[in-house]
Amino acid sequence: MFESEADVRELQALIDRTFERANPYLAGIVEPERRLSARQVVRYLQGKKHVAFATVNAKGEPRVSPLDGVFVCGRFTVSTGGGAARLAHVRANRACSATHMDGDNVGIVVHGHATIIGRDDDGAAELEPIWRDIYGSSPFDWGEGVVFMRIEPSSMWAYAPHPDSFPE
Repeated sequence: MFESEADVRELQALIDRTFERANPYLAGIVEPERRLSARQVVRYLQGKKHVAFATVNAKGEPRVSPLDGVFVCGRFTVSTGGGAARLAHVRANRACSATHMDGDNVGIVVHGHATIIGRDDDGAAELEPIWRDIYGSSPFDWGEGVVFMRIEPSSMWAYAPHPDSFPE
C-alpha cells in the first residue's frame, strides 16, 4: 500500500463529496450499503489493475484505451508511449476518466485531469521504482517518450454488491 493515513483521509473526503453531489440515478444504484470506503479501495487497488482510460480528441469525441493502472498515494497512474494518441489528447485537454471493473464484483470510477510526468519531472522518482518493481523494468526504458499520467481526481466512487468481501 502506497498511501499514508493522510492520503486515505483525503480519498475518503473525495468519495464522500462525490456521493453528496451524485445525481439521483447514481445514488440509487450505488446505495450506501454498496459503497466501498477509501481504506477498502486502497487495499483492493494494490499492484497492477486494468483500467479503461478515457480522453477526448480535438473534435471532442471520446476515446477509451485499456491500460494498466497503478494506484499510488490515492491517485491512479497509467503509462503511455510518446507517440500514443491518448498522450496528444491529454496534452491538448487534460480532462480524463478511468474505470476499473471486475465483472459484477467491483467498479471504481475516477474523473479528473491528468498530470503528465516524464523521466525528469517531479513525481517520476516516486513512481518509477514502484512501476519497475511491478514489471521488472523501468517504463522509461519501454520506448520513445514514455511518460506517466497521474489522474488528479475531481470525483471518485467505488461500488461493490458485497462490500463486506473487501477488507479494510
